[in-house]
Formats: sequence, structure tokens, C-alpha cells
Amino acid sequence: MVDLEWKSKMVRSNINMHHPKSPKLTVSDKSVLQPNLPALQLHLTPNDFKTASFSLCEAYDNYLSLPQLRTLWASNNFPNWAHEPIIKPALHALEITFRFISTVFSDPRPYANKREWGRRLESLAKAQVQLIATLFEDQQESPETRGEVPVSDSSSSGYRSYSEASLLPRLATWHRSRDVAQRILAIVEAEMTRCPYTIGLGEPNLAGKPILRYDAICRPNELHSLETTPFDHVDNFENLNLRATHQIVESWSRAARVLLESVAELVEGRRFEKAARECYAVERIWKLLTEIEELHLLMDPNDLMKLKKQIEIRCFGDTAAFCFRSKELVEVTKMCREMKRMVPEILEVEVDPKGGPGIVEAAMRVYAEKKESVVEVLQAMQGIEAAMKRFFFGYKQVVAAVMGSAEAGGNRVGSGDSLSQIFLEPTYFPSLDAAKTFLGIL
Repeated sequence: MVDLEWKSKMVRSNINMHHPKSPKLTVSDKSVLQPNLPALQLHLTPNDFKTASFSLCEAYDNYLSLPQLRTLWASNNFPNWAHEPIIKPALHALEITFRFISTVFSDPRPYANKREWGRRLESLAKAQVQLIATLFEDQQESPETRGEVPVSDSSSSGYRSYSEASLLPRLATWHRSRDVAQRILAIVEAEMTRCPYTIGLGEPNLAGKPILRYDAICRPNELHSLETTPFDHVDNFENLNLRATHQIVESWSRAARVLLESVAELVEGRRFEKAARECYAVERIWKLLTEIEELHLLMDPNDLMKLKKQIEIRCFGDTAAFCFRSKELVEVTKMCREMKRMVPEILEVEVDPKGGPGIVEAAMRVYAEKKESVVEVLQAMQGIEAAMKRFFFGYKQVVAAVMGSAEAGGNRVGSGDSLSQIFLEPTYFPSLDAAKTFLGIL
């Protein structure tokens, strides 16, 4: 039945009609919504989102040497550098990518698609360098963290920035990987242009800028010493590829987790501009994780299925998706979903236990009055939600393409599996969604 009184139930607003061609919206400071407007109710689908069993998570951790990696991530070598817990796992992911490139070009299998592997890993390295450069730029723009980065004078190295322990300078001299490595070095030089220092991987450093103490921060020798696994006896080259892929995922998941913890503190301190920048970084990490997971599509199907049996990826009675064995990824996902609880604090309104429209009204005022820093952080939070849901949707498609559709849902097909619930559940920010909906129909 058509509601003939729909106009009386719409949001009340004042329309500035001074210019007939471009009316302007100004939201009243008083009641924006009719008091008798029914509260927005969403029937959320129950979500059993949680990690896999303890034994599976422990086996996953041991396979990837995560206990040792977490020790490296937690080490505090530079107490005066607040961003060390963010930058260190990011540099670890980049260094593991260099080792991954070495592994791919050393692959003896004649049917391995080395050309496409090289292109994908070069693209992945580029995306990581861009994100790391962004993190450095954001840190430099903040007065609280400016000048904390441990660097050394470039004059001590003859205006060349070489890391002694990183694999990238050596890859640049190996005939098989020379082209890829040299392009990555050019990317490092270009992306660090806006920073007052450079990373120190062998890029030309034509400006003679200070050099990041890469070896002291990343500690590549210790990182590469973790290359051995309990499954080294497995005669399957995809074992190395699979392990490197997931170690990169874990490293960036840790960086995202620390960023989200920082966002919570910044929101509490009402430092919304910086919170928005770090939210945008988390959004880019989710997009990066999507690109990393797509590397599975280049693995040989037969070899990967053999590896699945050799290392017992799927156990009898196990129904959890593979990604839920990652404690870091699960924790980051939970933190992203819980960001909705920051909205009332950002908008400075109390949550109405009866479901009143107070948050919607406040959001409409913020959007209409164009409070830049507040709008930016709210938009960034919704960007995280969109990127995260795209990741899990893409992950489900990748698993289906690599291992079959039955595996994509943990042996459950359809919308009832936990993966589908993540990207099919309603928005985490219903008040912001309602505010934009009402503004759109005025």
C-alpha cells in the first residue's frame, strides 16, 4: 500500500532558495527528525565469526614460524620511536617479498609461470613500498612523531644507500631477477620523494637524503633465519610459495592491528585528522591483503592439492575457513567491526537505548555543516568496512578457484558459512547510512 503521508514523515529541513538553480541545504539545530519517526531496526544475521580450533591455530602458527615473528615484532629497539610497532612488520613483509622473488626465480619446475609470478610480485612490492612511504609521510606530518625515525647520514655511505643484509641489492645483481629488482629500486626512489629520508635498500638516493637504519629495524638476518619449517622435508616447491604468501599476510595484519589500536586512542583524544589518516592506511592494508591472497591463483593446482595432503591443511571434522586460523586476521576483523562503537563518541551524542534518532540527527548536522575532520574519519571508517568485506568476498572466490567451491565455505556451500556472513551482513554503521539516505531525499 502506498503511504500518502510520506511527506510528513520525511526529515524536516530548511532549504535556502535564494538561488533558484542551486538550493542549499541547512539542517536545523533543533529536532531534525520527527519525534514520531519509527526507529531504524536492523535484523542482523547471527555471526559465528571466531578463530578455528586451538590445535589448528597452533599448527598454523608453527608452520609460519609466527611465535618467532611475533617476538621480532614485539622487540622494542628504538624506545623513542612510537611507530616502530607499525613500520617493523611492514618492513618484514617487504623483505619476505624479496625472498619470495628469489624463490620464484629459483623454481626448477619447467611448468611454473615465472613471468607472471615476477610481474605479480613486482606489483606487490610496489604496493607495499607505496604504503610504507605513506606511513612515513603521515608520521612526518605529525608534530608528535616528527624526527623520531632512526636514520643515518648519507655522507657516511658515499651517497649510496645499501642495506648489507637485505636481499634486494643482491637480487639487483642476479641475472634472473635483475630487471624486477631494479624496477623495485626505482619505485623506492620515486615513492620516498616526499620524505626527508629514504629507506636504504640500494636505491640511488640522488638527493643525498638521510638513510633509514633498515638493517637495525628490520633485522633481515634474523628474519631469514626463520625460513626453516617443520615441513621442510616435504618435496613440494609450492610449500615455499604458500608459506611466504601467508607470512606477508600475517605481517601486514599485525601492522593493521597496531594502527587500529592507535585509531581508538586518537578518537578518544578527538584528534580526528590523524585518526582519519590511519584509518585510510588500514583500508589500504585490506586492499593489499586482497592482492596478496590472489597469489594463490598462480600456484600449480596439482602441486597445491598434494601439499594440502602432505601438511594436512584440512582435518576431519574441520569446518572453519582457512583464514580463521590466523589470530591476527581474526582480531583485526573484529576490531574493524567494532569501530561502529566509536561513532557516538565522534558525534558527541549519547546512545538512545530505545533506538531514537539522535545519532542520525547528529550525523546529518555533521555532513551538512561539513565538519571536515569529523567527516573524514567517518568516511574512512566506512571505507575500512567496504575494503574488509571486499577482501572476504574475494577470498571466498580465490579459495573456490584454487581448491574448489566446497572448500570455500569450510565444506558448507551457500550463504550460511561464516565467510559469506561477513560480507553479506548489514552495514556496521546504520546511523551513518540512515543520515546519508535522509540527506539524499531532501
